[in-house]
Amino acid sequence: MGLGCESTPDEPTPLPDAGTSVDAGSDAGPDAGVDAGPDDNTPEGPPPPGVPEGHTFLRPSATRVHTVAWTDPQVTLRFAFLGQAGRHYDFLVEEYQRWIILTLKDPSGAVLERREGGVAIPPLTTHWSGFTQEGFYTLEVSTEPFEFPRDLVFRLVDQGPDAHGDLLATAAPWAPSEQPLMGQGEHPGERDVFSFSTVAGHVYSLGCDFSHPGWRLSFFDPVLNYFVSEVTNANATELQASTAFKAPAERFLAIVQANNSLVAPSPSAYQCRLKDEGADDHGERMETATALPQGTTSIAGRLDFRADFDVFALSVQPGHHYRATCDPGATPPDCRVLTAPPGGEFEGFNDIVMAFKAEGASYYVGVRGDGVLRARWTSAPYTLRFEDLGLDDHGDTRQTATPMTGPSQTVTVHISEFIDEDYLSFEAVAGGRYRLSGDWRDTSTGEQLFSTLYDAQGRTIRAPGQHVGSRWVKEFTLPTAGTYFFRMSVGLRENLIDHTVLFEALDP
Repeated sequence: MGLGCESTPDEPTPLPDAGTSVDAGSDAGPDAGVDAGPDDNTPEGPPPPGVPEGHTFLRPSATRVHTVAWTDPQVTLRFAFLGQAGRHYDFLVEEYQRWIILTLKDPSGAVLERREGGVAIPPLTTHWSGFTQEGFYTLEVSTEPFEFPRDLVFRLVDQGPDAHGDLLATAAPWAPSEQPLMGQGEHPGERDVFSFSTVAGHVYSLGCDFSHPGWRLSFFDPVLNYFVSEVTNANATELQASTAFKAPAERFLAIVQANNSLVAPSPSAYQCRLKDEGADDHGERMETATALPQGTTSIAGRLDFRADFDVFALSVQPGHHYRATCDPGATPPDCRVLTAPPGGEFEGFNDIVMAFKAEGASYYVGVRGDGVLRARWTSAPYTLRFEDLGLDDHGDTRQTATPMTGPSQTVTVHISEFIDEDYLSFEAVAGGRYRLSGDWRDTSTGEQLFSTLYDAQGRTIRAPGQHVGSRWVKEFTLPTAGTYFFRMSVGLRENLIDHTVLFEALDP
């Protein structure tokens, strides 16, 4: 993760030494590597007893700048400072020149946090609060072995009391309830981290009111070490935020940054509510899908969080076409429909409606949100409707095409949905002339029927059409004998109607 104000938290993990350790500035005495700033030229005095061996003691100061020679990237610099519970400490790298790795340990030597990264504009600030005991906290500073050597120039600042800590390992407990929690962001980039227990399968929401723009709100999985839900203000006026997620584990973290902007005043107050919204209403996989009996016309659902995906197992009649339509509620997000055969992948057109043809006795329909990241998430109800469009009248492939026989034949083509394609076949003689015609349609009376001619190998045969009076007509000559096919289809789902086509074998 990065070390600056835009850093993302990593679960603390032990860090092996990056080579030989060094007592930074040990030749310079107890105030090693310190250049006093213009307002702080008072000597620090001797370090207190008990400084861990091999570590340089640091006394927090807002103005004292430390400069430590660091010419070997294989060397790990080691520091120690007296930390107090309930206070907020900043480590500021004044001159960024390399990739920095910081490992913070408590007085027992347990790793509290490991961060790494950097930004282009100094100071590179790392915030620490949430200490649970007083004592010597140690800091190891290392870098990658290929980094170019530079001196380390930094400050360690005690920023005063902090009501809520920002260390993942010592996150304060927070029980979901209607009771608001109050807090504030002391200065840019500082965060407050809270730990709460969850029930697997339940949805948890976090909603906050901020006193100033420039905020970030997120849930964090400490087991898998990644954000499961995160929002930040999209414009300079938003002062309310909310997000939600479905819990897969027993413990999660909620992270609030009320001062995530350099222009926001310090401190910046907030109040938040963490709620257990109960169990998710529908499963998100085929194995946990909500079963719907044959003949179901509608089912109600709710998108409880941005990544929510509700799956339904619909009992169907083989060979029938179906249409599934999602009617969203009054609040965003708009819902989207996807479908999948048993064991298949969900597919869709990012639309509220989706059609499919059932091959077996069941089919899966899924509903998700529109994918828009909103500053304020609101649970979104919807109604999913189903229509049985009837049995398909003609095959959908050359292998299942309906044969046309005789010198003249009229065929009715029922296109039940825009995904429906009907194949018709006929036997041609060498040099034979043929005509296919039908009623001309437009969008006011019905969708125009398209017909494409193929040979037995699936190659397209050119057969130009004409608009003649109230009909469309295609006349063509086939130089080679064999089986040929027409693929019938439409381009839109509006005003779908039956089409009657006339196939004729013409005189040579």
